[in-house]
Amino acid sequence: MAYLCKEARKTTILEAAARVARLEGLAATTVRRVAQEAGAATGQVHHHFSSAAELRAQAYTRVMKILKEQLLNRSEQLTARERLNMLLIDPQDDESLMAIPLWHEAMLLTEQEPLMKAAFALSVADWHELVTDAIESGRRKGEFAEGESPEHISWRLIGLSSSMDAMSRLDTLGLTQQCAQYNLHRAIVNELYASEPTCKETSHV
Repeated sequence: MAYLCKEARKTTILEAAARVARLEGLAATTVRRVAQEAGAATGQVHHHFSSAAELRAQAYTRVMKILKEQLLNRSEQLTARERLNMLLIDPQDDESLMAIPLWHEAMLLTEQEPLMKAAFALSVADWHELVTDAIESGRRKGEFAEGESPEHISWRLIGLSSSMDAMSRLDTLGLTQQCAQYNLHRAIVNELYASEPTCKETSHV
C-alpha cells in the first residue's frame, strides 16, 4: 500500500472490507482477505481494527450506509407507495438484492458478536427511518390516510416483512414468495388506506 496518512489508510482498508463483505459475505471478511483486497499487510489491518469482529461489523455498517444512500436517491423518483414496495416487499435493484444475504448473515452473527449486534441494530433503525419517512411523505401528499403514528406503523410493517421473508425460505411451510408479497400488500392497505386503493393489488393466495 502506498504511503497514506492514518485516517486515509483506515478508510482504504474499510472500503476493501466492505467490498469483500458485499461480494463474498461476512464469513469471508477476514483480516487476511481484507489485507489482500486492500493491498496491505495484515499488521496494518490489525493496527486499525482491534479484531476481525470489529472489521466485520464496520464493513457491514459501511455496506448498509451506502445502500441507504442509494435507496434515498431512488426514492426521489417514486411515489410513497412505490417506496414502501421497494423497502418492504420487492427490492429489485442489484444492490438491494445483493445486501439481503448479507443482512441474513449479520442477523445470525448478532448471537455471537456484540459489535455485530450493534451494527445490525443500526441497520434496522435506518430501515425504520426510511419506512417512516415514506409513510409521512404519503400522508403529506394525500396518498395515505391520516391515522396512528407513522413510527408505530413502520415497526409493524418491518416486523411483518422480516418475518414473511424468513418463513418464505422454509420450503415445507408452503408459504410462497407470492403469498408473502400478497400479505404484505394487504398489511399496507389495512394500515395506510381509508379504503381500497384505486390501483389493482397483486392477489396471489
